[in-house]
Amino acid sequence: MPLLTTPKRSPFVRNHLIRDAISKAIYDEMALECWPQRIHIFGEGAQVKVHYDAPDIERDFPDRVHTLPISEDGNVNFCVGASLLGVKPVVDIITADFLYRAMDSICNTAAKLNFVRPDQPPATIVIRAEFLTGGPTTGQRPEALFTHIPGLNVVIPSTPRDAYGLMLTALRTPGVTLFFEDRMIEDSGPWMEEDLRTGPSVELGKSFTRMMGQRGLGTIVTYGVMRQRVERLLREYKWDGDFYAEENLRYDLVDLRSIYPLDFDYLRFMLQRTGRLLIIEPDVQYGGVGAEIAATLVEEMPFLRVKRLGGKRATIPAAMNLQSETMPSDMEIVDAINHL
Repeated sequence: MPLLTTPKRSPFVRNHLIRDAISKAIYDEMALECWPQRIHIFGEGAQVKVHYDAPDIERDFPDRVHTLPISEDGNVNFCVGASLLGVKPVVDIITADFLYRAMDSICNTAAKLNFVRPDQPPATIVIRAEFLTGGPTTGQRPEALFTHIPGLNVVIPSTPRDAYGLMLTALRTPGVTLFFEDRMIEDSGPWMEEDLRTGPSVELGKSFTRMMGQRGLGTIVTYGVMRQRVERLLREYKWDGDFYAEENLRYDLVDLRSIYPLDFDYLRFMLQRTGRLLIIEPDVQYGGVGAEIAATLVEEMPFLRVKRLGGKRATIPAAMNLQSETMPSDMEIVDAINHL
């Protein structure tokens, strides 16, 4: 049995493939527009990621990339006003922690926009933010908070193909979409532009099975960086004397892709086969996405056996060697899978 050690990642490590795919999706949608040109990018300052993240957009659509001041709350309200004029703003909040400064603008203004003006064309706003590590105020994951607010969609892709498809959908879907980038997902394999071309838009609220267990012993549900970690463990860990082999795979691995809307119909379908559910989430477990999934499904499927595993309800330490302790470790994930 190999010794499991949860990888320690620097807060400066960045996933490039997913972010390239997001930029490519925005670029492709911009290129499809003739007149009016509705999609515009808004970001803070001239030296933040908008200007490193989208060089092709800046080159070909320089008049559609706008630098805004360091004011998250004001910037979201600015984009709300722009959306009333027919613009489709993609507003860059940079890190997810800064969303707290824009909660009123997002939850009390943007989310209500299409409800209070039903006689007007619906507005479309995409709000980008990324998860990273870096201490008490720059390493938090507030995604579950926004699932509670009517009018908001919340998506968290874990692959470049999904990032591309979900961004296309977000730009084409009326309403407000919070588009989270999980910076801790490691790049894997070469990024091929043709891979994205073959991947159409991804419907909001549609999960995807990354691995299908031949033995059907249980269904593992996760998203974001945890999808990558769980898949790695299922492939590399020595289960009952056998390393991963397609014919020996025991568990289904479902990637949610969006946490609101949630694909409950697909989860019910998968669980009819296994009857066992393990929910692994990178966010705080208490009051989180896993709690909602477990409560909803157990009410409808009383035979279901459920276990949850998530992050600790704790302030993230400033010391980098302690930050990983707030999220489930590899050993905790393996123990939870064995519990099935």
